[in-house]
Amino acid sequence: MRKIYIILTTIALIAVTVFAYQRNEKREDVEMRRFAEIIADETDLEFEKAADKFIDDIKNDSLINLWCKEELPSDDSIFAYIKSQYFNDIDILKQYIITFVLCDGDTYLNVNESQIKCHDMFSGIIEENSHTQISENLVHIDDATTDIYYLVTISLPESHTAFIEFYKELDFKGLATERLKNFSFGVYKNNILDYKFGNFLYPNNFNNFISQDDGIIKGKKYKHLIINDLENSKTIIVTIECERWLRFVAPFSIIFFVLLLAYLLYVYFFNSSNNQRLSFHSKMQITILLTLAFSFFIVGLVSFLFLENNITKKNEITQYKQAIIIRNRLDSNNLTDNDFLKDLGETFLCDINIYDVDGKLINTTIKNPDYFDYLYIDETAFQNIVEENAGYFMQTEYYADDRCYSYYFPVLDKNNELVAILNIPYFDSKSDYDDRISNFILNYINIIVVLLGISSIIVILVTRKTLKPLKIIEKQMGKISLEGGNEQIDFKGSDEIGALVEQYNKMCRQLEIAANKIVRNERESAWREMARQVAHEIKNPLTPMRLNIEYLQMLWDRKDPKFEESLKETLDSLLQQIETLTKIATAFSDYAKMPENTPTNFDLSELVKNTVKLYDTQQNICITTTYDENADWNIFADKNNLGRVLGNIIKNAIQAIGNQDGRIEVTLNSLEEKYIIKISDNGCGVKEEDKTKVFFPNFTTKSSGMGVGLSVSQDIIQGMGGNISFESEERKGTVFTIDIPKLKEKQ
Repeated sequence: MRKIYIILTTIALIAVTVFAYQRNEKREDVEMRRFAEIIADETDLEFEKAADKFIDDIKNDSLINLWCKEELPSDDSIFAYIKSQYFNDIDILKQYIITFVLCDGDTYLNVNESQIKCHDMFSGIIEENSHTQISENLVHIDDATTDIYYLVTISLPESHTAFIEFYKELDFKGLATERLKNFSFGVYKNNILDYKFGNFLYPNNFNNFISQDDGIIKGKKYKHLIINDLENSKTIIVTIECERWLRFVAPFSIIFFVLLLAYLLYVYFFNSSNNQRLSFHSKMQITILLTLAFSFFIVGLVSFLFLENNITKKNEITQYKQAIIIRNRLDSNNLTDNDFLKDLGETFLCDINIYDVDGKLINTTIKNPDYFDYLYIDETAFQNIVEENAGYFMQTEYYADDRCYSYYFPVLDKNNELVAILNIPYFDSKSDYDDRISNFILNYINIIVVLLGISSIIVILVTRKTLKPLKIIEKQMGKISLEGGNEQIDFKGSDEIGALVEQYNKMCRQLEIAANKIVRNERESAWREMARQVAHEIKNPLTPMRLNIEYLQMLWDRKDPKFEESLKETLDSLLQQIETLTKIATAFSDYAKMPENTPTNFDLSELVKNTVKLYDTQQNICITTTYDENADWNIFADKNNLGRVLGNIIKNAIQAIGNQDGRIEVTLNSLEEKYIIKISDNGCGVKEEDKTKVFFPNFTTKSSGMGVGLSVSQDIIQGMGGNISFESEERKGTVFTIDIPKLKEKQ
């Protein structure tokens, strides 16, 4: 039963695991496709709807048209006016970076330290990039970084043209769900890598990628989704980094843990409800598994501490080296240069803050420093850098509930005078650190659960095989009987269990010899007792017989006239005593020889009824017979011997009841290939100390008889291949049970 349970549980476990794995894979595929569509579609429909309105409003703005005809203010003034009148009330525009340029035919712009005509620059942007003409005045440009980029061109009076750029950076990590945590993506245009994000190394040429077909591509460590946009000669690849086998292990480990916990709870409550203790086998398995679990825990804890320390040191070294490079690129001339600082932050993928010598923020790459409370330097950092002249200072800081490693460095001029304080907060690195640690813990737990599952199976199989001889010994020891016939264990082994089995077999052999001696001694004792009893019974009539004969001889010698009268009386007495001796000899002879077995076919129910009828003569005793009259009670056995057995038991029951009111119930049943006869009474019963002697010869609790009836009855039933037993309680009664086979007559 337990094997079937284990097999069914294993099948169910695998089935549920496969189902959960496939379900997670499908959900992940849907998330990857949704994310790829977001990357592919760089348009913003909500913005385009808003643009249609504010473009017309700007075109028809009377003040702007008046400025174009008379005297133009600065571009910043015009842009400030447009923002206040048209942009500030549109929520979608708050997500965009907006630049404004007003050009006429002679306007030149400084681009990369060179002069270029304003109209030519924006025309070149449109021509050199893939673009979509949304309307007459609105163009969507396919930005290489897959961000959203719109260019609005508005023609104004006096050959003036307003160019308004709307740029929106997409937060790809924010777009990705938890399922796409370790993701990367690459964008190819005309089979050349145009932009990439993440850690996966995409080849420069799409033809060198592992596949060029649309769909999901699975590898050992990576999973790719490829979408080809043939119309725009564009290909997007979304990649997730994950150990693929862990995807299967994770649900397996969870389900296995739940089933194992349920099984342990079941065993615990089952043993508690039945007041059972754990077996040695179970204790051994639990001890081994707990030892393994503790070992895995210690290994995991040591690995975790080592990994944590290693990652922390590695991050600190990397961040320190990066911060030194950034500090070396700063000088007194570029501390307040926003563009330079922004480029520097984008190059090293970090945020940079510059504080003056008084600790006030003078430049930053963070978009909203007020929110992060960066306006003034941390007091501890200021004390270490300014007051104690430390070469650098690092501490853990919290900004808007985000934790980071924050580095502070002094910025010196050519005279080694402090001119500013550089601060670099590493938010992403701390997040990556937490991700690494959490991934390690989750993966390790999954692996440990699986290993514990495999270990459990191995432990169960090994311990079951190892302890199998102990189970056999336990079973065989439960069958040990002083009557002999104890089976030895066939086990070949030279270990401790083999020695134990050898000792058990030796004990069985010694017990067999001892049992034979006991049986022989008991039989010899019974025969000696029988001989003593027979001798005693014979001596009892011999003494009066001898005295009577001696008396007759004396009368004969004396010629006494009473001789003839005494002779007749003596002869009668002698005949009675001889009859008694004859009965004693017959009884002894009947026991000494095995009754002959002459089987015939007869109706067992008829024999039972006739025997009961023969002994149903006592007025104070009611004898009843119970059996199925419609059943077939045909049997092939010795009718006389079986009747003798039934008569002996019924007669003993009558004698056990005595003069009190009593009842005797005879029940006849059929069970498979044998008949069962039960004879119960409410007599005096058998004393506890006498129960082992009931079937011994010469045992009797009656004042008359030789005590050979039940002994002979046992021999008769065993000779038929059956068995006779009894249950008795003193002063309540006795039940004898006879089961005999339904022997068939040989053809």
